[in-house]
Amino acid sequence: MSEEVPESPETEEGRGLPVLTRALAHAATAAAFAYPLSTNVGVWAAGLGAFAGALLAPRIARGAMRTLPLSLLTSCISALVCGLGHSLLVGYRFAADSLGPAGAMTAADIWLFGLGAFGTSLTLRVLSFRAKPFAVLEVAAVVAAMASVVVAHRHGAINRPFEIADPILATGGDPTTIFYGVGALAIAVMITLLLGERRWWRTLLHLGAVAVLMLLFLASGPDIEPPEPPPPADGLGLRGEGEGEEGEAEQNQEQGEGGQPPPEQRDGELEFQDNLQQNQNTPVAVVLLHDDYSPPGGTYYFRQSAFSQFNGQRLVSASAPEIDRDVNATFPSARQTVHDAAPLNALRQSVETTVAMIADHPRPFGLEAMVELSPWNNPNPDRFRHVYRVTSAALTTDFVSLMGRNVGDSSWSEETRAHYIRPPDDPRYQELAARIVQEELPDHLRDNPAARVAAVTHWLGEHGTYSLQNNHAGHDDPTGHFLFGDITGYCVHFSHASVYLMRALGIPARVATGYAVDEAQRQGGSAILISSGTAHAWPEIYFEGAGWVTVDVIPQTVISPPPGPPDPDLQRLLGELVRGLDAVPPEEDAPLPAAIDLAREIWAVTKGLLLALLLGGLLFLFGAKLWRRFAPRYAATETQARLRYRAALDRLGEVKILRAQGESPEAFAARLSAEFPSLTPLTRAHLATAFGGGGFSLQPTGASDAEKNLRSELREAVPMWRRALGLLTPWSWLRTR
Repeated sequence: MSEEVPESPETEEGRGLPVLTRALAHAATAAAFAYPLSTNVGVWAAGLGAFAGALLAPRIARGAMRTLPLSLLTSCISALVCGLGHSLLVGYRFAADSLGPAGAMTAADIWLFGLGAFGTSLTLRVLSFRAKPFAVLEVAAVVAAMASVVVAHRHGAINRPFEIADPILATGGDPTTIFYGVGALAIAVMITLLLGERRWWRTLLHLGAVAVLMLLFLASGPDIEPPEPPPPADGLGLRGEGEGEEGEAEQNQEQGEGGQPPPEQRDGELEFQDNLQQNQNTPVAVVLLHDDYSPPGGTYYFRQSAFSQFNGQRLVSASAPEIDRDVNATFPSARQTVHDAAPLNALRQSVETTVAMIADHPRPFGLEAMVELSPWNNPNPDRFRHVYRVTSAALTTDFVSLMGRNVGDSSWSEETRAHYIRPPDDPRYQELAARIVQEELPDHLRDNPAARVAAVTHWLGEHGTYSLQNNHAGHDDPTGHFLFGDITGYCVHFSHASVYLMRALGIPARVATGYAVDEAQRQGGSAILISSGTAHAWPEIYFEGAGWVTVDVIPQTVISPPPGPPDPDLQRLLGELVRGLDAVPPEEDAPLPAAIDLAREIWAVTKGLLLALLLGGLLFLFGAKLWRRFAPRYAATETQARLRYRAALDRLGEVKILRAQGESPEAFAARLSAEFPSLTPLTRAHLATAFGGGGFSLQPTGASDAEKNLRSELREAVPMWRRALGLLTPWSWLRTR
């Protein structure tokens, strides 16, 4: 026996406009799916095929065949015909000979996307027609199709897809707003699919409400800002662990002496974490090099914070104001000179850079040793959070040239030197440090500080394994568990271990955090794109006459490889945006930029009118509703019955108690007599007045009492939240009849 079909021709076929809107929703979904995969012809074929399949589905679904065989039959037949036709058009010469190679490929696209969309929409609509839970599949198809249009835009790639982004960027716009529009379209399509109203006017009402809300948002709301990149889960604290502009402002107001934040804010910025997820290449900043500078080690280090105070478990920010004063804690509001900056001498050169932050950071960062900072004009406030200029003292010599230099600064006090060479109390650090020096260095270099540093970093790189999947954070000494265990960890472990070992050898050392970018990623340009995947922690040693010098550990065994290089087009594009230039110069005769400019002018003029029209419409609806509610109080005696009856119907309509189509007023009152007996005398009085001389009438006082009684009955029968919601609905009186 065949299963019962839940819909009848009167319920589905009679819907009219809802059926059409569903078909249009399927057409938009199929076209969006085909857009990145096919030509314009294929996109149109997909849209038309889906439209036809969605329109045909209700008739097929009313057949006697059971749901599962029917859906399998429609999907299998369409897939078979689609695949065979495409193979014939592409795989055999007769199509190319008769249509030409380009014509054969076009015909194959039309066949593939047109019939494929037809069969998919037909199957989805048949399933949804037979069983409403299958509407989830339709919604999933919308999500997948709309996501496929903008998938290339993920992780901050504002230059992709090129065919959408290039014309917008050429006119100085931001593609992000277009992708918000794609999201709004997807929401509207999903609402169309999920509502499935039986009456066309209710479908229009709901879609209109969505359109009104979107227009109100666009007309009265602020400009849409690009989404904030998610903070990396690496425990480096570079993004302030969720601090935004508000937290940053508080921090800037509470700075301590020497530009350092107070102790209660400085601790806990660097954490050990286990089993981290691989960082994505999400852009967080762009750096423009104004001087040609090539780092000796092949890596640009952008320092943001330094951690030198041992708290018994890890290194934290120093609490003494005279320590680590070369790390600036505030964004510049005027030209600032960094305290205790590295000297500009034969070992270092002055390098000018501009830093444009895409993501919020609690403090500025700059190339190596910052000397001076100054605010800079932000060419694109919607895209960049902060833009500032940095003068850095960049190291120009390799590490070998530091072999004869002493470590530390002769001007340091004993307390400062003791701060930078304090190792953990665990004697194993000193034992391992001494063994490394003994094994790695010849006799004549064992007392050379630079050689000792090189020995420690080489030993850790040779014996350690870089992996984000580790389990050290839960121990009292995470570094000891790493170093005297499997030596498997990531940059926070390696930097702490190297600093502890160097301190055990009497070498002043600290951990710095920021971003490390391979020089090859510049690709010959002056812009360096910094992504969340380049977040890094590294050890630094203080050499006399050179300041703090990066001495990174490079593990030879790598289990978790770093993310790949950034998109070169995106790097160039963001660099041009920082310079304030047109990233994609428009063609002189290109019609699209002119059309976009015209559309902007039209929208600037009309959005105020639209907002005024919407607000005026709401005021009219509310005004009419209030007038209908209070008109009986001031009406003449002969109109009292009609107006109070109308006010009673308005109150019932607010809670969706409505007279059915074709139902007489007497039948309506009789149907509600059990819950609302006061409606009966109001109805009789209205009919007697309307038709004249009837056998029933109410004096104004009696009509007023009946209306009051009806309000009491409504309070008893209907929850307060439903009555309040109906009262706030401005168009509820339009349903009264």
